[in-house]
Amino acid sequence: MAEIRSPRLLFEECRRYTAQLSELRMLLEERLHAARAELARVRDPYDTRVRQARHDVAAIEAALERMDRGLYGTCTRCEAFLPLDRLRLAPHVQQCAACAGEARMSA
Repeated sequence: MAEIRSPRLLFEECRRYTAQLSELRMLLEERLHAARAELARVRDPYDTRVRQARHDVAAIEAALERMDRGLYGTCTRCEAFLPLDRLRLAPHVQQCAACAGEARMSA
């Protein structure tokens, strides 16, 4: 049977999750700004930094879109919740460690 919690506890949990999402949005926006700055700085289109910056911009924009759609923080393959520590290190990730490892092994 599902555990019934008080409205106060639910509200506190909601506030905590909202604060965590705000923190992660700021991280994403900072990294997006940095990746776009790298694109503007490097002039050689064949430079590996340009490819990496383009990849970063796309991944970060996708993460922000998932956040806006209410899907952020879940694995795109298995839909498991992504650990907050993993998101803080790499807020643009979209797969859990297990699914990311499987994707690398099958490639």
